[in-house]
Amino acid sequence: MSPWQEHNLAAITHRLAPLRHSPQGILFERRSAYNHIVVRRKRNQLLLCYRHQQSRIEEVQSRLDPLSPLDLLSPYTQAMLLSLVWCPQPRRILFIGLGGGRLQMVLHHVFGSAQLETVELDPLVVDLAPRFFGFCPDGRQRVVIADGRSHIRTLAAGTTYDLIILDAYQAEGVAPHLLTYDFYSECHALLSPDGLVVSNLHASTPVYDAARRTFAAAFRYTTACSVPSGNIVVTGSDTVSLDSRILRNRVVLAEQFGTSGLPLAAWAKQVSFRAPYRRRASVLRDSGLPA
Repeated sequence: MSPWQEHNLAAITHRLAPLRHSPQGILFERRSAYNHIVVRRKRNQLLLCYRHQQSRIEEVQSRLDPLSPLDLLSPYTQAMLLSLVWCPQPRRILFIGLGGGRLQMVLHHVFGSAQLETVELDPLVVDLAPRFFGFCPDGRQRVVIADGRSHIRTLAAGTTYDLIILDAYQAEGVAPHLLTYDFYSECHALLSPDGLVVSNLHASTPVYDAARRTFAAAFRYTTACSVPSGNIVVTGSDTVSLDSRILRNRVVLAEQFGTSGLPLAAWAKQVSFRAPYRRRASVLRDSGLPA
């Protein structure tokens, strides 16, 4: 660990110190303009949840152990960072969706010179990520409160990213305008020459097959992996051949060269590359969205 990383971990630990002895149960609950948000302590974890209005079921968006803040506890977040096998030294990263800022915190810590930009629709989420999950914007960690798609349309010509990570959820799933071929094309235009788009989908949603078909249509190369929660992580590129058959060999090499210090090989063992979908599903387009 570099001196800066030691300092950064100490700062994260300090920010989370008041939460180590927080009581079990609900720590915060409020309905924003976009989500019914609940933060709760469950055993040794802090959970950021979005509650369905009808069923009142809570969907967990982020998990944090205050004693191990750099450990990613949600398998889907681990699966998303397997993209580092194909992009081992990202310099600029764009996130659509903040949640508790778990991926942002880890990548900010691991890549000490990377520039990270997050677009989050809900201002309350932006308030809660520092309050309960140790997230802290700084000169390299920027947050914009906006709709993700509207924001990327405002970016200056020539703006590019090595990684674009799509994880913008509400309780009911991903907003339809963030699942279309047109949106993926807009993301594609922001990629550096060897850049990747990584998206978190869920097999239980009604549009899953169409979302997978759309993602596959938008990129020359794609790969997908699944975790037991039903999350399906898809990665796309027009220049990087994303062959899942050799990924496990590549993660071993990535760890040997110490490109990230993350347990990529262990994470790769926990995912399945069997993630079928109905290939005759429709391609989602903006023209099919409600007016």
